[in-house]
Amino acid sequence: MAGLVFVNGNLLTQDPERPRADALAAEGECILAVGSRAEVETAAGRGSRRVDLGGRTLVPGFNDAHAHAWKLGQLLTGVLDLRGTDSLASLQASLRGYAARLPEGAWLQARGFNEAFMKEGRPPARRDLDAAVADRPVVVTRVCGHALVANSRALAVAGVGAASASPPGGRVERAPDGEPTGLFYDTAMGLVSAHVPAPTEAEYEAMVRAFGRHQLERGITSSSDCGVRPELLQAYRAMDGRGDLTQRLNVMPLRRLDGATVNLALPDRSATDRLRIDTIKLFADGGLSSATAALRERYRHADTRGVPRFEAGELRELMRETHAAGWRLAVHAIGDEAIDRVLSGYESLGPEVSRRRHRIEHFALPDAEHLGRAARMGIVAVPQTVFVHSLGRNFRQYLPERLLARAYPVRGMLDAGITVALSSDAPVVEEDSPLLGIQAAVLRRDADGHAIAADQSIGAAEALRAYTMGGAIATGDEGNRGSLRPGKWADLAVLSADPTAVEPEAVSAIRVDMTVVGGKIVFEG
Repeated sequence: MAGLVFVNGNLLTQDPERPRADALAAEGECILAVGSRAEVETAAGRGSRRVDLGGRTLVPGFNDAHAHAWKLGQLLTGVLDLRGTDSLASLQASLRGYAARLPEGAWLQARGFNEAFMKEGRPPARRDLDAAVADRPVVVTRVCGHALVANSRALAVAGVGAASASPPGGRVERAPDGEPTGLFYDTAMGLVSAHVPAPTEAEYEAMVRAFGRHQLERGITSSSDCGVRPELLQAYRAMDGRGDLTQRLNVMPLRRLDGATVNLALPDRSATDRLRIDTIKLFADGGLSSATAALRERYRHADTRGVPRFEAGELRELMRETHAAGWRLAVHAIGDEAIDRVLSGYESLGPEVSRRRHRIEHFALPDAEHLGRAARMGIVAVPQTVFVHSLGRNFRQYLPERLLARAYPVRGMLDAGITVALSSDAPVVEEDSPLLGIQAAVLRRDADGHAIAADQSIGAAEALRAYTMGGAIATGDEGNRGSLRPGKWADLAVLSADPTAVEPEAVSAIRVDMTVVGGKIVFEG
C-alpha cells in the first residue's frame, strides 16, 4: 500500500514525458505513481494517508546545490549573526551584548557584516572591535566568508603582528605603520582562524541538525556542504550511520585549509541514500562582494584585481591529481581571470572530463568564450541568482560597468547549453529560500530596486528546473531525484501557489506548506 497520496493538485513534475499531473502516490521512500487522480487512486489502493492539495502546487523537493551547512548551522546555534547590521555602532552594541553572555575568556565569534550596507561605508577594523570588546579574543567574519576582522586580543593570541607576511592567495591589510588593521582576506584568514577553538563533534552535529530544520522549512530536501574539514566529515559519517540526517546532503571535503601550504589527504569516497561524499571543493579566487574575486581588470573602487588562490600551474596540478583519483571537482571561480584558469585546468584533464560532469561554483563573470568552453566539456554551473537581490549593491559599487553588465549571466549559460543548478551559498545571504532565488532569477533587481544585467533574466519555469533537476544533475543524482517520476525518491514540496503562474514580484511570498523526504512528512507549515 502507498504511504501518501496527494490529490487535487497542480503538479509541476519536471518530467518531460509528463510535465503536469493532478495526483501522486508514494510507497515507502519512493514515488509509486504520477498522473490523474483516477490513475493514482487505482495504483495506491486503500490504507494510505490522503492529502487534498486543494489546487496547491506540488514540486520536487528543492535542491540547494551550493550551501555551507555547518556555517549556517553555526549561526543558528552559537555564533552571533550580524547579517543586516547597518552601522559600526550597532555592530559594536551587538558584540557587547553577546560578550556578556559568554564564559570568561571564551572567543567571541560573529559573522555577517557587509560594509556596503553600513552607513560608514567601510568594514570594521581591530580598533572598532577593541572599543566594543577588549578583554577576550573577537573574530568577526564578513558575510561572504572571504574576509574576517580580529581584535587586538585575538591577534595577540594568534601571534600576528607587523612581521606577519601575507600568505599566497591572501592579504593582510596594514596601517601606514605596517601594523595589521585586523582585516584578513582569503587564505590570510587562516593566520587567525587556525587559533580559534574548533567545534566538538557534538557541536558540529547540532549545527547540521539546525541547518536541516531550517532548510526543510523552505522545501529544501537536498542540500550541500561545500568545503568541510576532516573532523566535520567524520561527524557527517557518524550521523549518517545512525540515521540522523534529515536531508540528503552532498558533502565536499577540502584539499587545503586557509593559510596552509600542504594539501589534506583525500578521504574515502562513499554514497548512501542520505550522504554523498564524492566531490572535492577547491578555490580559485576570492569573493565578488568582498572584491577579492580574480579579475582581468581593476575593480571600480580600488586599485586591485582580486586574489587568485593558487598559481595557475599549481591549481591545474591539484585538479589533475584529484580527478585522477576518481573524484568529481567543484571549483570556486568567480572572476573572469579565475574562470579562465579553471577552464584551462579542466581542459588539461582530457576527454574523460565530459563524462565526470565536473562543476564550477558561482561562475559569476564568464564571457562568451568561457560559456562555450564550459558547454563543450559538460561543466555544470552552480551560480546564485539570489546574490543579484542580496549583494547587488556591492556589485554596483565595485564592478566595472563592462563586468556588471554580465554578472551571473544565467540566460547566457542556458542558451549555451550548460546545465545550471541554482543555489543560495547560505549563510552568505540572509534568506536562502529557493523561491527568493527563483524570483531574483526572473527580476534581476537588487534590494534597492536597481536592475543588474536585466537581459540575463530567465523564466520562472527555467529557474524552478534549475533548483530541482539542475541540482540533481549537479550532484549526480538525476536518476533518483529532481523530478516527480515513478521509482524516484518521494522528496517533495507543497507550495501555496504556482511560482510559474504568479507575477514575479509575488514568488517570494509563496508559502512552503509541507516538505516530504523519502515519503515521510518532515515539515508542515
